[in-house]
Amino acid sequence: MKKLFLIIFLFAFTFLVNAQSLEILSTPDIKEIIRDISFVDGTHGWLAGNKGTLYKTTNGGTSWTELTTNTDKDLAKVSFADVNNGWMGTVDGSVFKTTDGGLTWNEFSYSAAVPTMTFSILDLMKFFDANTGFIIAGKLRSIYLLKTTNGGETWAVKDSLVSATLLRRWYDITFNGNDGVLVGDKKDLQKHSTDFGETWTLSTAIVDNFFRDLKYVKFLTDTDVIAMGEGNEFSGVMVPVYKSTDKGLTWTKKSQSFTNIFDRVRSGYFKNSLEGVAVGSDGFSKAFFTRTVDGGETWSSTALDFAFGLQALYGNGDFLFALGTSGHFIYSNDFGNNWQILPLKAPTSVVSIKFFDNKGFAVSRNGDVYFNADGKGHEWSYLSQAGKNVSSAMTFTSNNNLFILKENRHIVKSTDFAQTWRTVSEPVSSNARNLVGGIDFADDNTGYAFFSQNDYSEYYILKTTDAGETWNQSLMTAGPGYISGDMIAFDADNAVALGPDRWALRTTDGGANWAQATLNNFPAGLSLGTDFEQVAKIDNQRAFAIGEKFLCLTTDKGANWNYINHGIADIDSGFYKVAFSGDSLGYAAEYNGGILRTTDLGNSWSYDSTFVGKFLMFGAGISQTGKPFFGTSSGYILGERTIVGIKDNFQPEKFVLKQNYPNPFNPSTKIEFQLSNKEHVLLKVYDVLGREIEVLVNEIKSAGVHSIDFTGTKLSSGVYMYTITTANRIETKKMILTK
Repeated sequence: MKKLFLIIFLFAFTFLVNAQSLEILSTPDIKEIIRDISFVDGTHGWLAGNKGTLYKTTNGGTSWTELTTNTDKDLAKVSFADVNNGWMGTVDGSVFKTTDGGLTWNEFSYSAAVPTMTFSILDLMKFFDANTGFIIAGKLRSIYLLKTTNGGETWAVKDSLVSATLLRRWYDITFNGNDGVLVGDKKDLQKHSTDFGETWTLSTAIVDNFFRDLKYVKFLTDTDVIAMGEGNEFSGVMVPVYKSTDKGLTWTKKSQSFTNIFDRVRSGYFKNSLEGVAVGSDGFSKAFFTRTVDGGETWSSTALDFAFGLQALYGNGDFLFALGTSGHFIYSNDFGNNWQILPLKAPTSVVSIKFFDNKGFAVSRNGDVYFNADGKGHEWSYLSQAGKNVSSAMTFTSNNNLFILKENRHIVKSTDFAQTWRTVSEPVSSNARNLVGGIDFADDNTGYAFFSQNDYSEYYILKTTDAGETWNQSLMTAGPGYISGDMIAFDADNAVALGPDRWALRTTDGGANWAQATLNNFPAGLSLGTDFEQVAKIDNQRAFAIGEKFLCLTTDKGANWNYINHGIADIDSGFYKVAFSGDSLGYAAEYNGGILRTTDLGNSWSYDSTFVGKFLMFGAGISQTGKPFFGTSSGYILGERTIVGIKDNFQPEKFVLKQNYPNPFNPSTKIEFQLSNKEHVLLKVYDVLGREIEVLVNEIKSAGVHSIDFTGTKLSSGVYMYTITTANRIETKKMILTK
C-alpha cells in the first residue's frame, strides 16, 4: 500500500512539475500609458492615462498610489486647482470632477456645449481655481474654446476655429488676472482677452517663414508673454519662440540663439520673469531640454540622456517633474542641472531577457533595466537606466560583462551587473532613422554587432577583440531600406548576421570577408519578403533562427540553415522571438502571443495559446533552471515558475515577509514580517552585488507581527535586498532607494 501511495505521489508531483503554465510574473508599476500630469505644489500630484488610470503622489513623485475612477475611458487630460478639487477629461466629451483629492468622482459632459458635434480631440483642460476652467476640444476642422464657471458641471463656447477646409488648432492658454492669451498652430489665430476669456480678439498676425505649432504660452509680467513650440528638422525650422510685450497683441521672434535646433517643445515653466525651462523631444523621440535666464531672449539647449521624449512639465521653484513617453518620469531638484528617472517599471516593450550567474536581467526599448535576484524570474525590480538611444539587443560574456546594442551605432557596457553603464561605441548623430539588428560574443574578448544607419539603407557590422572596449567596422553594405534580424558568433572566426528578406551574411575569417549563407528546403511558396527576426545559439556549432512564417536550424556554424516544419495547423506563424536551453528545450514566440515549445531540437512542437491576442511578444529568454520568459510590448514579463519544494496544501503558511513600505523610499522605509513561532531571526540588508549593508535584526523574536525601520541616508540611489533568515526559512525581497 505504501508503494502504491509513493507511485501515486510521484506521478502527481511529476504532473505538477510538468503542467506548470505561463503566467504574468512581472507587471509594470504604471500599468497604462500616462497622457497628462497635474501638480498643485511640490508634493501633491496626479497622473492620468488610458483605461481610466489615475495615480496620486503626496511626496513629490517619489511614490504613487493608484486611485479608483470607476471609468474605463481613456483619460487625455487632468487638472487640479488645489489638493482637493480636480478634473479629468476624455476626448469624447466627458469631464470627471473630484472634491476630495481624487478618491471619488462625478461625471459631467463638456460635449453638451456643442450638442450637434461628436468630440474626438481634447488638446487642453486647465483650471485656474475651484470654479473656473477652460477646455480646447472638438474634432478636425472644428475646434472650440469652452469655459466653465461652476467647477466643470456646465460649459459654454467662448470661441471657435470652424472651417470646411482648414485644419486649425489651439494648444495652450495663459492668464494674468483678466488678461489672457491663446496660441495655436497657425500664424493668424493667436488671440488675446481682457475679460478672463469671455471674449477674444485676434492678435496681429505673425509674418515670417519661421512659424510652427506653438504649444506653450505664459505671462512673465503684467505685459510680457512668452510662447514656444515645435521645430521641425525635416523642413529646417528651428524651435519657434515668440515674445509679446503688449499682452499678446503683437509678437516678435526670439529664437535667434537657437542654432540648428529643430526640436519639439511640448511644455515649459518659468519660476520668475527671467528664468525658464522647456522640454520636448527631437524628431527621433529623444528628450530635449532648453533653458533661458533672460526672459526668453536667448536659450541654451541640450539632449538629455534618456531614450524617450518629454510631453509635459511641472515646476515649483527649482523642482521640475516631467512626463516622458511610454510611462516614464524624470525629475530635477536643481532647476534642470541634473535629472533623475523615477525607478518604475514602465508600460513599454521588454525587448531582451537574459539569465546568468543565477541572476536575471531584462531591458526595455527605452533602456530600462530590470533585475531578478534569485535567477528564477519570479520577481523583477527596476535596477538602472542604460541611457539615450533606443535599445534592442542585450548579451553577456562568461566573465559577467553585459552589453546593450542601441540605435545610432551606440553600444553600452556594464561590469557591475547592470548597475551602471558606459558607452563603448559612440553614437552617431540622430540625423536619420537608424535601427539595430543584434549583438553576440564568441568569447570574452571577441564580439560582433549588426545594425543599420541612414534611414536603414546602410547595413553595418562591427567587431571587437578587446572585450567590447573598442569596436571597429567589419562591413558596410547596402540594405533593403528597413531592418530586422539578429547576430550570432559561433567562435572568433565564424559569425552570421541575419536580416530582412532572409538576408544571411556569414564570415569564416573573423570578419575580413562576408558571403551569403545557404538556406535549404524553404518552401517555394514562402515569399522572398519574409524576414529573419531572431537567433538563439545552442553551442559553437548549432543555432536556431526564426522569422516571418519560418523556423530553421544550422548545425555547421551558420553555413547552412535548414527549414523546419513545426507541423501545427491554423496558427499565425509570425515568429518574433526565440530562446533555447541546451540542445533540446526551445521556445518560439509568435508576435501575437502564441508560444511553440520543443524538447527535441525542433523535431516536434507543442503550442500554448494562453496569451494569444492578449500580449504582443517582444523579448524571450530561458532561466538557468530551464524556465521560459517572455517580454511584452506593454511592459509585462510572462514566465513559468520554478518549483522549489512541495508545500502542504492543508497547512496555512504563517511565516510572512512583507514588501517594504513605502517603496521606492527616501530615505526611510518599514520592513514588516510575521512569525508563527518564537524563534531566532536574522534580518540583513544587501546591495545588488550581495555585499552586506546593515544587520537590522539578530535576536529571538516572539510569534506575531514585527516592524523594523530602515534608513538609507548614507546610501546612493539604487536597488537593495533585504533577507530574513530563521531556523526554517530564508526569504529575500527587493527595495528601491531614490534620492
